[in-house]
Amino acid sequence: MGYGLAATLVIAALLASACSSSKRTASLPSKHRSLGARLASCDSANPAAMRACYTRTLTKAGDPRPEIAKITAIAWTNPTGFLLPNCHVMMHAVGRSYVKRHHVTLAKVMTLLPLSNDPSCPAGFSHGLIIGVAPQIDLAKPRSSARRCARSKTRYEQYSCVHGFGHAFMRLTGEQIHPSLALCLRLGRSWGLDCAGGVFHDYWLALEGYDNAKSPGRAPVSDPRALCEAQAPLFVKACWYRSFLESRPAGFQTDSAASMDRLCSGLRALQRDACITAASVIGPPDPAVQLGVCAQFRGPDALSCIHGTKVQNLLRYPESTYVGVIRGCNRFSGSARAGCYEWLGKTISVVTNGHFRSDGCTKLSGSARRACVAGARSMNGPLVTFS
Repeated sequence: MGYGLAATLVIAALLASACSSSKRTASLPSKHRSLGARLASCDSANPAAMRACYTRTLTKAGDPRPEIAKITAIAWTNPTGFLLPNCHVMMHAVGRSYVKRHHVTLAKVMTLLPLSNDPSCPAGFSHGLIIGVAPQIDLAKPRSSARRCARSKTRYEQYSCVHGFGHAFMRLTGEQIHPSLALCLRLGRSWGLDCAGGVFHDYWLALEGYDNAKSPGRAPVSDPRALCEAQAPLFVKACWYRSFLESRPAGFQTDSAASMDRLCSGLRALQRDACITAASVIGPPDPAVQLGVCAQFRGPDALSCIHGTKVQNLLRYPESTYVGVIRGCNRFSGSARAGCYEWLGKTISVVTNGHFRSDGCTKLSGSARRACVAGARSMNGPLVTFS
């Protein structure tokens, strides 16, 4: 999901019960009010103040797994409000605070990571926990420290855990990209690529001054073109992926092939491929609508755009919705059509814990079915343009 930090919508009441009983709850001491009511009281015309209030309120959460589930449920009651789009990064701070308050060790962290494929609040808390225990990571043996991620129960949880180590490596190296990427590669190529996503995510956060991340230096590179051109080909896509997400003007969204083309004009080959994907990520939140926008492209740009499709946004929808979305691949032709079925077969399988291969791909036929199955089979490989 596009959890950009520049959301400007003021949150509406999060729970109907909190709204209907506002007079009654307003007179109660804060500690006796429901979590929904306490969050709703953070309503402010100042986004920075509202974010700070939410973070303070969320930091007081108790037993992580049930509390994170409760917070996530509240966030989803208003998908266009303030909490859901901002929850991921705010929960970084909550996770870090939890580690400090409860003296969490690296050995214990896997028992606290949320059991969820949701990229919003749960994934943010996971990354915050891992950032919090970063000083305990043995940089001489990073793979030994990260091997705990292999205990994750789902592919998404494993991906999220490895991504979290990318954040952690950046904190340990003072937000230096190249040493952090070197540490990522020591986890193995597949995990290294997913770890790289965390590295660049943390860089963009640091650049914007978010999540208590230190500045990358006295004169940090803020232009994604300059930053990503300086990266090895292996890391170009990870570099670009969140470049617009965390730095776009408030409310900006790409809504056509032309708007993406303007962001990526003058770029060629791999750099353009990665830029178009990044531009797609800040497109419409509905993946079916995203595919419609991608269909405006001709040639390789179409598949680059498809790689930014946010199937994670359908997490709470029935299987039939996923099938409906992947059928939208039939609007493409040639390699873009096959690539679409393969990519969505892979990413939807990740968020459905592998079930889509048997429950969704089988509802397709011919080459579409074969490409979907091939994608599903590759779900344990690197994801790179995914969140």
